[in-house]
Amino acid sequence: MCESSVLVESGGGKTLLMEDVIHVEVNGEDVKCTGILGETQSAKGRIKEINLMTHTIVIEDTMRGA
Repeated sequence: MCESSVLVESGGGKTLLMEDVIHVEVNGEDVKCTGILGETQSAKGRIKEINLMTHTIVIEDTMRGA
């Protein structure tokens, strides 16, 4: 399968936002992730890294300190 895990990087650490993500939509600083069953999660930030080998997407939290 080709699902990915989405992590949010903030303050030097990474936390899991969502697993089994099949679609990512970016609109400015809004990143919307959709899972294999249609569930959604959103985060504010920018995509920092997409690793196709490890199936991970890292979102850098741009709201930190705001």
